[in-house]
Amino acid sequence: MSMSSKRGPAGLTLIAVACLAACASSGSSVVVSSQASGSTYFSLSRPGVYKVDGGLELAGRVCRRARTSLLSPSRVRLEQVGAGGDTIAVAHAAVPAIYHRQDQACSHYATRVAWRIEDGQSIRACFDRGGQCPSDPPVKAVIAVPAAAAPSSPQ
Repeated sequence: MSMSSKRGPAGLTLIAVACLAACASSGSSVVVSSQASGSTYFSLSRPGVYKVDGGLELAGRVCRRARTSLLSPSRVRLEQVGAGGDTIAVAHAAVPAIYHRQDQACSHYATRVAWRIEDGQSIRACFDRGGQCPSDPPVKAVIAVPAAAAPSSPQ
């Protein structure tokens, strides 16, 4: 007899309550306004914001837009922006190389910060070029994260 057949409704309820408690604390996503500025050859997703012990985790994707042999950006600059548009704090996240020769399309970035996001504040992301992120990026640079392709079935 398997372990799952021994659980009754009370066991399932306990598991559901435990999951809800875990989801409401560390690791749960936070609704925060964010924007991202990509480039002509690489797109940058808006950062997802997640609660973790001691602060937040900011994570997203960098994807190659075109068949180019340019080196991928090495870092993303993440800015905590106040309600008035001023930069409150800055963090950086490394971007693993996106290899053109291996037909690699995207790479992920993530970093942890000890920021508290107040009402009206937002997160802004851009490729790190040594200066501030643009405050009003062009619309074409803010894109949705591409969905992963479904695995093909062997024939």
